[in-house]
Amino acid sequence: MQERGSVFVVQLDEMTGTNPAAALRRMRWQVRVFDSPMALREQLSTQVADALVLRGASAGMPELVASLRRAAPGAALVWQACGVTAVERAAALDAGVDACAPGGMESLEWDALLRSLYRRARRGAGLWRVDTPERVLAGPAGERLPLTARERAFFVRLLNAPGQCLHRERFFPGDARNPLDGARRVDVVVSRLRSKARRFNMELPVLAVRGWGYILMPHGVATVQPWPDKS
Repeated sequence: MQERGSVFVVQLDEMTGTNPAAALRRMRWQVRVFDSPMALREQLSTQVADALVLRGASAGMPELVASLRRAAPGAALVWQACGVTAVERAAALDAGVDACAPGGMESLEWDALLRSLYRRARRGAGLWRVDTPERVLAGPAGERLPLTARERAFFVRLLNAPGQCLHRERFFPGDARNPLDGARRVDVVVSRLRSKARRFNMELPVLAVRGWGYILMPHGVATVQPWPDKS
C-alpha cells in the first residue's frame, strides 16, 4: 500500500476550479481545510502536517511562504494559483515553495505530486510521532510516553523543524513577556519529560544544546496523527 500522510489546505482567494481536498480524502490522505493563513499557522503550533497547499493568490506571497517555512520547515509546500506570472512563481519558489501547481491540475496529479514530496521528506525518516488523540509520544520501538498539553506542544515544535536546533525562546513565545522566563519554562518541561521517560524505561529523544536550545535526536521526520476531520 502506498503511504500517504496529512495535508493542510488553505484557501487564499475565490479561486475557481475543483478544490483538491475532497479528492485527496478519497485517496486516503488526511486533509484539513483552513479559511485563512492565520488559522493555518495556529494549527501548526499544535499539529504537524506532511504537506501544506496554498490555493489562490495573495498579496505578499513570498512573506507568507517564508512565515510558513519558519512554522513548519519539515512540511512540503505547494502553491496553486491561476493567472500568476513567471516572476511571481519564481519569487514563491525562492521563498520556499517546493512546487507550483496549475489551476486545473487533476486529482491524480495532486496525488502523485504529494506522494513524491512525501517520500522525499520521509526518506531515511524514523518513526517518532505525537499521537494526538491518545496524547502520547510514540516511538519506533513501541515506546509510549503520556504527554500533557504543554509537553505535546513542545514535541510538535520539534517535529515541525526536523534536524534543527530550536532556541528555547521559540517554544512558548506567548507565555512570558521576558524571553528568559519562557526559556526557563521550557527547561522545566524537558526536565519533567526526562524524569517521566525514566519511569517508562525509555530514552527521551531530545538533545540539549548548551546555551541554545533543543533538537530532536536524529530519527528523521515524525508526524502527528491528526484529529478526525469534520470539515
